[in-house]
Amino acid sequence: MKRELDHCGVAVSNLDRGRDAFARLGFRLTARSFHSGAVTTGGPVVPWGSGNHCAMFHDGYLEIIGLTDASMYSSVKTMVERYEGLHIVAVGCGNADAAYAEFQKAGAPVEAARALERDAAFGPEDSETRRAKFRNMYVERDKFTEGRFIFIEHLTRDVLWQPHLLDHPNGALGLDAIYFVVADPEATAKKFAPLFSERVERLPGVVKLSLDRGTFWLTQEKQWRERVPGSFVPPVPSPAGFGIRVASLEAARRYLESNGVPVQAGMHASPKPGVPASLWVAPEHACGAAIQFLQAESTK
Repeated sequence: MKRELDHCGVAVSNLDRGRDAFARLGFRLTARSFHSGAVTTGGPVVPWGSGNHCAMFHDGYLEIIGLTDASMYSSVKTMVERYEGLHIVAVGCGNADAAYAEFQKAGAPVEAARALERDAAFGPEDSETRRAKFRNMYVERDKFTEGRFIFIEHLTRDVLWQPHLLDHPNGALGLDAIYFVVADPEATAKKFAPLFSERVERLPGVVKLSLDRGTFWLTQEKQWRERVPGSFVPPVPSPAGFGIRVASLEAARRYLESNGVPVQAGMHASPKPGVPASLWVAPEHACGAAIQFLQAESTK
């Protein structure tokens, strides 16, 4: 089973506000889509009281998820009650049944796959509607409180990854990383390793887990506050930010600053003297989630 960083989800109480905030950051967002799903494993697919807008990348995507009807079932309710910000971390696993068999054999706290569906606008003019279908396996939250972890199988990739959706004003190409703030990075890495990645690297102040695509970074709150702008940090433990790979870091900087979004250069070393290796946007400008923009490696 391959484990690839598939998407991350920022939960907001007001979906209009979330949409506007991320459009200002230069993400091309899909039309609003409403969720339906099974409330319990094996249950029928029913309408939920939540919807989303997504920014689709060549590798992975970003989901802005929010309440649309508070009277109906939605997993978003408990998220935003705790804090607005990054909650969902989804890892692609290929075939869900085969992956679940592996998890069962290993005794991993992963539930059997549930069906999830939503209608999605289709075509360059959003003139059609097609059904996007997934099979999600949820990691038991009482055992993994560091985030809302999902292993996902996509059944309708063509509905989501439409070519016209992949062009973003900020030059985004892919979801690169998830940053977690935890009490003990070393202990968390040992806990995560059997489920996500055995490839663990220890660096000053952080522990890095390399997935087959994408990375998890684990750090303590003190080190996070020293490295990342803004004052908001979600309750520990939580996912606190994500990294986006862009075609041109300088073009991304110009776009953000032209929209009145302040950026801060990353602290780690750059391969080019005087040129930042990354840029950070504070969580106050991204509905509670810090964002790191990173220069994509040249393909030439």
